[in-house]
Amino acid sequence: MRDITINDILKMLLAHIKLIVIVSVVAALGAYIYADNFIPKKYSANSMICIKFDGTVRSDGSTSANSGQMSAGEITASTNLAANCSVIFRYSEEMLDIIPPGYSVDISSVNESNILAINVTGKDPQVCADTANAMKNAAPDVFKNYYQGGEAVPFGRPATPPTKHSSPNETRFALFGFIGGLIISMLIAIIIEIVDTTIKPDDDLFKIYEVPVFGEIIDFETEGGAKKK
Repeated sequence: MRDITINDILKMLLAHIKLIVIVSVVAALGAYIYADNFIPKKYSANSMICIKFDGTVRSDGSTSANSGQMSAGEITASTNLAANCSVIFRYSEEMLDIIPPGYSVDISSVNESNILAINVTGKDPQVCADTANAMKNAAPDVFKNYYQGGEAVPFGRPATPPTKHSSPNETRFALFGFIGGLIISMLIAIIIEIVDTTIKPDDDLFKIYEVPVFGEIIDFETEGGAKKK
């Protein structure tokens, strides 16, 4: 069996370029239709909470109120406190009672600051928004149940029902479908050429027998007279 070069592979692909294009486009379209019609759509709504540490830590671990603007130390303490609050707010019984069955909640710090973002995801956009707002409003009382020397302040505008679903991403599905179809169709084209043992181009004769071709004889007996011997 003769060696197959990159140039040979390119010729194989070009010989079946229509097949490759059609299969790739059909695969992309099929993936898009599947994602748009058969995967349940989910929506996400967001609300935010500001965690403020307004006390000074004494040597005995207690805190005392400190009025006025927050110092640099208190800002750092607020950021660290926010990281702990994200866990408390996510798993406390008070917050868990607010989350409807089948809905997921993620609470995380925004850019490692003392601002916490509450992200509620589920099948109903209105329920997502209502849940995010409910958790946002419950945050101050939940905070007081677990911490002293600070507060959780509702931050930003109330969450509103999203108008567009957050998942699935049909464009991403279509892209993956196109890439998958492209790879499969290329493999099919190469396999078709490899199993085809007929000699078609002149350079095949030269590669196999190392004999140059000086002329061709057309076989007029075949249909259309297009086949050459």
